[in-house]
Amino acid sequence: MTVIAPDMAYSERELMQLAIELAAKCVSEENKVSPKVGAVVARDGIVLAAAYRGELKAGEHAEYTLLERKLQGVDLEGATLFSTLEPCTHRNHPKISCSDRVIERKLKRVVIGTLDPNYIIRGLGELRLQEEGIEIRRFEHDLVLQLRKLNREFLALHPVRDIQRNVSQTNEPFKSGEIGPNGHRIGYNDDGDMVEWIPSDEEDGEYWPMVLRRNDAAILKEYSELWDKIWWNRHQNWLRRLATGEETLSPDQEEILVTAKKAARRIEQKFGKKNLGWDDFEWGLLSGRMSALSWVLGSEWNESLDT
Repeated sequence: MTVIAPDMAYSERELMQLAIELAAKCVSEENKVSPKVGAVVARDGIVLAAAYRGELKAGEHAEYTLLERKLQGVDLEGATLFSTLEPCTHRNHPKISCSDRVIERKLKRVVIGTLDPNYIIRGLGELRLQEEGIEIRRFEHDLVLQLRKLNREFLALHPVRDIQRNVSQTNEPFKSGEIGPNGHRIGYNDDGDMVEWIPSDEEDGEYWPMVLRRNDAAILKEYSELWDKIWWNRHQNWLRRLATGEETLSPDQEEILVTAKKAARRIEQKFGKKNLGWDDFEWGLLSGRMSALSWVLGSEWNESLDT
């Protein structure tokens, strides 16, 4: 699909695949390992333009090439951007971030392949766009795996970091004598949760703990389990597309599918298959829980991740 047919309407998956094909053309700047990024702008499935990082000038972001060089002056209101990497949120002055360019051009949707692997800025591009009312979608699971393989050298520079916390961060210390929202003393229960000790209405001198904040280990465990369930759900959607013929398995995906099925079975054994899978309402609740947990783990509220 490298050659784009004018006025032909492509499916969203085909547009995702086109962005990946473009990303594969990227060449890193001298003495640097850069991310391979491809981007496509389409309206109603018709490609308006496509670009990749460094296509016209070394180091230029794909979105800049696309929006400011190829589509300058074109009305993009209501169009969709397909980008293999979330748009950046900061550039050295006087450059403008890719997220701000997307907002200025009034695109309606952005479909993202992967979040930035740098843990310091991961998710900020997605959230910046959401704050401005731009709809966010993600590439399909098997395509994300292709992107990770394509960018393995860049990803190696940003390995997943274990979250390390000191005692103060874990226990969220408070001043001696500090009271909770109901006017009673704050302390910790046996599990390490921060609680407010509420007097019993039935027994004098008895108190019951109202949890104010779960202990760090419990939060991290819940976060990890929710991500397992989200991945399983996306895997099932991939299997459904294969079964219905909506998607055809390519030879290079066969090994990926075998590995993914093994991972899915482990998750099913862990939680029980009947406890996996949700309708749209339940999925919304799950997304909210993920955002809340991310906030508790240290993100500002307007920077917390969702699914």
